[in-house]
Amino acid sequence: MLAATSIVALVVYVYYKHEQQPLQKVMVHVTRSTEKGFLDKDKILTFVNNNLNDTIRLKDVNIGLLEDSLAQTPWVDKIDAYTDIDGNLIINLRESKPVLRVFNQFGTSFYLDKTGNILPLSKNYSPRLRIANGYIQTNPVKGFNNINDTVYKKSDLKKLLYISTKIDQFRFLKSLIGEVYLNSRHEFDLIPAVGNQVIRLGDTVNLDHKLENLAIFYKKALVYQGWDTYKTVSLKYKNQIVCTKK
Repeated sequence: MLAATSIVALVVYVYYKHEQQPLQKVMVHVTRSTEKGFLDKDKILTFVNNNLNDTIRLKDVNIGLLEDSLAQTPWVDKIDAYTDIDGNLIINLRESKPVLRVFNQFGTSFYLDKTGNILPLSKNYSPRLRIANGYIQTNPVKGFNNINDTVYKKSDLKKLLYISTKIDQFRFLKSLIGEVYLNSRHEFDLIPAVGNQVIRLGDTVNLDHKLENLAIFYKKALVYQGWDTYKTVSLKYKNQIVCTKK
């Protein structure tokens, strides 16, 4: 019993001494898959230092408030802040990773990540992504930052992201398809990055099967006949591909 009490007392003492330490240094680490990105470490560091004001001891650092403040930055996917034994404040940030850039009919453009989060454009960084374009009538609504929010219930953004996500599951198509287009008939077309075909996808019914057929078609037919043989490639009909020659 005495030993347990001593250990507790020691832990409390060590914690107290740690909290009384002067704040030594703020260190910001950003994790992302590319060398450049949306988040600027120097600007984040300046923001943190300004928010700390004249904080001189670790006990005065409100880590919860700091995390909440940084989480308001739209390109922050995850944040973890803590103080170490040397008196440093460590801030680890994981940058959001957009997978689709949307252009709507109103001249507005924004990104979507794989979970449907809506991300604004940045003056500092513009990644090369697949595009969603056409008769898209959805504008981001302030305060609702995910396409699964009820305010986007009638939007086509879910289907556009769904199609793009499915395309990425086919290694060959992932690099081939550069654009998902919502046409005036409210059907979806795919625009390849190579060649001048328009791929008529139609709706999202049996999407896996349609894309599987498309991958086989490209690998077997167009490799031998050439990329510019056909004007349109239609996947709208069950178990068949209908092509129109140029």
